[in-house]
Amino acid sequence: MLLSLHWFWLVLVLYLTNPREVEAQFPRPCTTPEARKDRTCCPLFNGSICGSSSRRGKCVKLPQLYPGAVDYRVGWPRYFFHSTCECLGNYDGFDCSQCLPGWRGPQCEEPHVIERKEITDMTDSERETFFSNLHQAKQSHSSRYMILRSNDTAVEGNYEFHNSTVYELYIWMHYYATKTYTLHDSNSAHMGPALVPWHRAFLLFIEREIRELTGNQDFYIPYWDWTRTDHCNICTNEYFGAVDRYGRIESASRFSNWTTTCPFHGNATMICKLSNEGYPKYLIRNPGKYPSYKTLPTTKDVEDTLAIPDYDTPPYDSRSNNSFRNTLEGFEIPDDPRHLNSSMHNLVHNYMFGSMTLVSTSTNDPIFILHHSFVDKIFQDWFKEHPNATYPDSDEVTPAQRAKAFMAPFFPLRTNDYFWGKPIRDLGYSYREHSLPHSGAGNRPARQGEETAQSPL
Repeated sequence: MLLSLHWFWLVLVLYLTNPREVEAQFPRPCTTPEARKDRTCCPLFNGSICGSSSRRGKCVKLPQLYPGAVDYRVGWPRYFFHSTCECLGNYDGFDCSQCLPGWRGPQCEEPHVIERKEITDMTDSERETFFSNLHQAKQSHSSRYMILRSNDTAVEGNYEFHNSTVYELYIWMHYYATKTYTLHDSNSAHMGPALVPWHRAFLLFIEREIRELTGNQDFYIPYWDWTRTDHCNICTNEYFGAVDRYGRIESASRFSNWTTTCPFHGNATMICKLSNEGYPKYLIRNPGKYPSYKTLPTTKDVEDTLAIPDYDTPPYDSRSNNSFRNTLEGFEIPDDPRHLNSSMHNLVHNYMFGSMTLVSTSTNDPIFILHHSFVDKIFQDWFKEHPNATYPDSDEVTPAQRAKAFMAPFFPLRTNDYFWGKPIRDLGYSYREHSLPHSGAGNRPARQGEETAQSPL
């Protein structure tokens, strides 16, 4: 039967009250007993530590943990490693074997910029290549990273490593970042100023891992402009799959057999494990059928968000007022006849009423990455009009999201303010505007060839 609202609230309560099972990604060379004993993640590249003999990088000591930290994710990744690679010039990666985003070639001296298109603007060939590369990532084990799992992050040594596919690696990273910290009512990537830079790093990470896997150096994540439709116009078998009355992806879709990773469980002592027992095995999606979230954000919602001058405001969380970040995230809700319960980013997640609705399982649905690519584009449009904006520098910001804190669980290490102020072309990408202009301040009519828009149930 259709997943019920009661079921979602039950799972949400379990999520909020049981911060237990956690996963994160670690470079494979740093999971050996020797590396763990020495607490050093400085792998060899071309026969030297961090590629130092070819001046690619060096092994450096990390700053101390936050005083009184009891969760090994606080002060990432100091609990596990005292030293990691610091790459020089245009070199990048946990061992400095890769190039920074925006560069390629043996010496990382060739600029490389791709253009992210809106998905309905991609040619049939481009879209087919994108889907094919996604499927390869879903099926292929990562040769570069392993997954760390723990059922209590506050217990010394309570973790183990597992293999995962490239796409599951991406799912686990987001799951890790969404978990509230022990003794802290916060996480690494949401309800705070790190929302945009964390997800920007996340998209760049998975883009690069899929390029490494497939050899397609021009792979990119398109965006989905949900202001151009009043329904999920990519929830068709041509795109990400139409659904049956139970929310299952139809068998005619290439995504019908995509299973979920890290599902929720009713067991109060373990809310995430590798099996799917007690949770839908396959993707679930019921766009527009969540009783309280029947609509998508509009062009006017985006325009109103872009008009807010301050990136973030105290207390730098979901209670912030007149904050671009909090409005973009969806906690500042417009007071209008729609009587919304969430807006913008959050509203799109809730609208999908399925795997994508719960923050910890949302990355299982491939629509997630297109949604966040558009969120990133909105931020870029805002930043072009506010080039002097700064990342908040305040003790009110939760420790994991402060400017100089490393974003968990990324390797190579990135501070929350690392990407701040960097033109996105310098990061290797740009956004192409949609080929059709908006028809007005609201949502537009369906384009020729699209489904006729249906009013949400």
